[in-house]
Amino acid sequence: MQLSLDRFCELLTSLGKTNAEKAMAVLWYFDYAQLDVTYTSRALATILDDHHVGTPNATQLAVTIRKTKLAKESKQGFSLKPGSRSVIRGWFPTISESTQPPLDQATGYLPEAIWGGTRRGYIDAVCKQINGCFAAAFYDAASVMLRRLLETLVIESYEAVTREAEIKDGSGNYFMLADLAERACGEKGHRGLHLGRDSKKTLKEAREVGNWAAHARRYTAVPVDLTKIQSGVRLLVQELVEIAQLKKSKNLN
Repeated sequence: MQLSLDRFCELLTSLGKTNAEKAMAVLWYFDYAQLDVTYTSRALATILDDHHVGTPNATQLAVTIRKTKLAKESKQGFSLKPGSRSVIRGWFPTISESTQPPLDQATGYLPEAIWGGTRRGYIDAVCKQINGCFAAAFYDAASVMLRRLLETLVIESYEAVTREAEIKDGSGNYFMLADLAERACGEKGHRGLHLGRDSKKTLKEAREVGNWAAHARRYTAVPVDLTKIQSGVRLLVQELVEIAQLKKSKNLN
């Protein structure tokens, strides 16, 4: 969503909604970026107060949220029911999602069959931007977003196998892609992620293209920079999604 939280809350105040509905709208805003995100009534009340949308009591807010029938509740807090997203979206007719042009994600640079269904909104968003940038001939942007995707998936993979300490520095921060790739490929004595030979090769190539696009002052990406590694990227992303256990492997075909 191409809209800041401040601006979203400004629109929200003009709708005449109840505090519970405002809280659901705020939850929808965050759910848009991270599917099935969970917030407590206290956290939602704080956001409403901080942005001058309302000053609800957190305990009473929880009671009224339940009455909306828009959310499901767990020990962690409230998350949206699947059918609630379209309901809440209808409250904001002036919010346009058409800032992203229509694009067939199934036939993009990185087909949706590979990354769709991971239940990670941020991964979906990055993959859509890769496809959109490539389709629009913004090859430097696509290269940088590809680098970001691979960084994310390598980190997700190490977290899934509970070995994230191997990819953090002394301050607990995750390494950048150059060091992540070295470790994921099992170089210099590192255990690696048991990637296939072709995936290891592609990880290094995609890292180079992404680094050039982001940092090389006189470099401008051209289509072949990405098309020559496209099939390898498809395989690499599929392997990382499987290692990270982001979705069932049968859905990757």
